[in-house]
Amino acid sequence: MDEKRIVELLTRKIAGEATPEELGELSYLLTKYPDSVYYEALLEQVWDMGSEEEDSNLQEVFNHHRKKFRDELNFETKRSITEFMKKPAVFISAFVTLLISAGFLFNYYTPSAQAETIQIIAGRGIRKEIKLPDGTFVRLNSDSEISYSSKMGAEATRRVELKGEAFFNVVHDKKHPFIVSTPKVSVKVLGTEFNVKEYPGEKASETTLLKGSVELTVNDRSDQKFLLKPSEKFALVEKEMTVNGDNDKSSVLSIENILPVKLGDHEYISEVTWVENKLVFQNESFEELIPKLERWYNVKISLEDPAIRSYRYTGVFIDENIMQAMEAMQLIKPFNFKRTENEIKIY
Repeated sequence: MDEKRIVELLTRKIAGEATPEELGELSYLLTKYPDSVYYEALLEQVWDMGSEEEDSNLQEVFNHHRKKFRDELNFETKRSITEFMKKPAVFISAFVTLLISAGFLFNYYTPSAQAETIQIIAGRGIRKEIKLPDGTFVRLNSDSEISYSSKMGAEATRRVELKGEAFFNVVHDKKHPFIVSTPKVSVKVLGTEFNVKEYPGEKASETTLLKGSVELTVNDRSDQKFLLKPSEKFALVEKEMTVNGDNDKSSVLSIENILPVKLGDHEYISEVTWVENKLVFQNESFEELIPKLERWYNVKISLEDPAIRSYRYTGVFIDENIMQAMEAMQLIKPFNFKRTENEIKIY
């Protein structure tokens, strides 16, 4: 596979310079090599760096990477990064091609006749759309990852391992069931649209069905199966109880209808609006919002005043950055905050 060609086409697409013919070629290559999403993720992060930072900061970042990788990469150019950024598509393509040549991304595309496990990761602040080998579309939320077989389209069962949150639009194939496995549940479908959310360290596991039907099994209760209908949500919530001085864990299972969140003249399905790059929340405490905000904006948030944890909010963030989000929340409940690099301290 010509990695450099994929990088070139992805770069032109992100820069808005690709022709219809180039977009068609890129679509074919991405379908043929679905794990090329690794390149796309890297390109978009480099692009975001160029669009969000000032020129002086870009030069500083570039100098840092040049010093860090001086033994691995050949930095012969004497021109500044800001000169390249005047032609961003050229700069990004050259930067990623340099990584390919140095072998940093070689393992992503090692050819093999045997099935390989492909792992796709969306870091904090990143949301990715992926097309699996069987044609299924997956939207991966921030701080999430999925893994699947490179031969899944030819295997008896189409299986995906998920950590975090993802929305699936599964290609119908009754002969090859599609299964999403998480540490707590297993969701089996033939063809449908649904969302699965289960972040490591969080107590709740949720599956929301929009179209079709799914069969859900709790991993430690394989004899019990739950069937969901459209507009229903399954939730498994772990709770800790103290009985006779001993700590014990229990699980609460529930199936309920999806209820839209009304904000002004609009209604939102909070479970899936993240797919449209909208962060919706209803009557949630500040403490509950912290992990969502951290993933959404790729920041670390610390609360120094315990009283603020109980503040409750209902709202939607669409185009707001983290500073604008904090200022909007200040208008509802008073608090102070300070940003230091990638951390926000609230007091």
